[in-house]
Amino acid sequence: MPAQGFRRGIQPLRFLTDTQVEQIHTTSLSILEKTGVIFQADWALDVLEDAGCRVDRQTRIVRFPPQLVEACLARCPRTFTARARDPQRDLVLGGDMVCFSHTAGFQTIDLNTFEPRPPTRQDYIECVTVLDALPTITHLSCYPYFGHEGVDPDMGILVSVAMKMRYSSKHQFICYQKGSEQFTIPMAQTCGTEVTGTVTATPPLMWAEDALNVVRRMIQAGFPLATVDGYTLGATAPATIPGEVALANAHHLSMIVLVQVMSPGHRISVGHFASVLNMSTGAPVFGDVGAALSNVIFNQMWRHYGIPCGNGSPGYVSAKTMDYQAGYEKAIGVLMSALSGADYILFHLGVSSEMTAHPVQAVLDDDVAGMVGFILAGTEVNEETLAESVIHSVGPIPGHFLDSLHTLKHWRTSQYMPKCADRLTYPEWLEKGKPTALDYARARMQSILDTHKPLPLPPAQEEEVERILREAEAYYRGRK
Repeated sequence: MPAQGFRRGIQPLRFLTDTQVEQIHTTSLSILEKTGVIFQADWALDVLEDAGCRVDRQTRIVRFPPQLVEACLARCPRTFTARARDPQRDLVLGGDMVCFSHTAGFQTIDLNTFEPRPPTRQDYIECVTVLDALPTITHLSCYPYFGHEGVDPDMGILVSVAMKMRYSSKHQFICYQKGSEQFTIPMAQTCGTEVTGTVTATPPLMWAEDALNVVRRMIQAGFPLATVDGYTLGATAPATIPGEVALANAHHLSMIVLVQVMSPGHRISVGHFASVLNMSTGAPVFGDVGAALSNVIFNQMWRHYGIPCGNGSPGYVSAKTMDYQAGYEKAIGVLMSALSGADYILFHLGVSSEMTAHPVQAVLDDDVAGMVGFILAGTEVNEETLAESVIHSVGPIPGHFLDSLHTLKHWRTSQYMPKCADRLTYPEWLEKGKPTALDYARARMQSILDTHKPLPLPPAQEEEVERILREAEAYYRGRK
């Protein structure tokens, strides 16, 4: 039985008309045919040239015939399963399910001062343990933190993958640096699981050699792939949302062609990570409503294509701490992504852009994700839910519905009960010491750490993971 996620009981939002969808698609095809995309690996140029693309060997620009793009789109699976270490937690992407994962940060947060600090190994273990326990998280993303104290930067990704294997049995996405996938793939195979290889674009319109090498190795292993773009409106993309989406589409489509030419029917999803540019500072803005609208348009395009898509930006915010700004930046972004048809959303954990993350924030986000799932389920309209006979029997005042069997049967289906929201009466709140949502989240996090026991690796798998880490350490030492 796969990880649950939330089943969408309502039709996704459609902001674009059919004509506008076709306009964006046609523009993406034009970008691919006339401007092209840089591929920084000779072997990829060979593959694409053999498939009928026009390749400029000097500039490494590949131009794509529209009919090839359309043919490769048709080869992509509409829904697929990615294995987890625990078969009960296999990840299903596509169809009418909405899945949640987490973001990441360079540092954790000291909850006594709310100042950032480097995470320790124990911080890392606790964070992964909480992510493993939270019910709305269906899978783990590349990392919660970019390494921890005492880890060589070259080993950051490998240590992260090993930590996630040891303290979670959920499916995980992985990133890469300096060929790290040549070690993470055997690590996953050792643990009897799959990992999804995240392939990061270089905007605008380039695929770097290390990204292409990940593609080749993941295809050889038979593991699924996920492309991620990372466009910034007004900087690496046009300042207009339709232009940015058309450009991002073209970038993803170029990789879909390569993957489907190499391995027809290979499992692949596409991830949109949009941000806008602060024109006063030149820095990207996270949590902006413009990025949320970009996700809406992007999601409609990829639902039109029928290929699983995700949004990476909803969980990243400009707020520097766990405050009201963080709440509204996250909530607006995630709700718009979910309503517009994203198959997976990176949401939990992150606080200040990509700088900080904390499991307490993930606990707060778990409530928001649950509320989003409640909305997505929609409601049934039938004789039972219309309650006409009950209304007739109760009648006007002084009648009421509190003692109705209908109320007893249905009240839980009409409201969501968050675990960290304060819903005390005011006198009760004063009596209990004025607890905040953050207080409840801290207590819930501690309860998880006290009670949740992740599925451990069998001793033989643990030994092999450790051996792979030692092999990787020797490999990177030899390259310095």
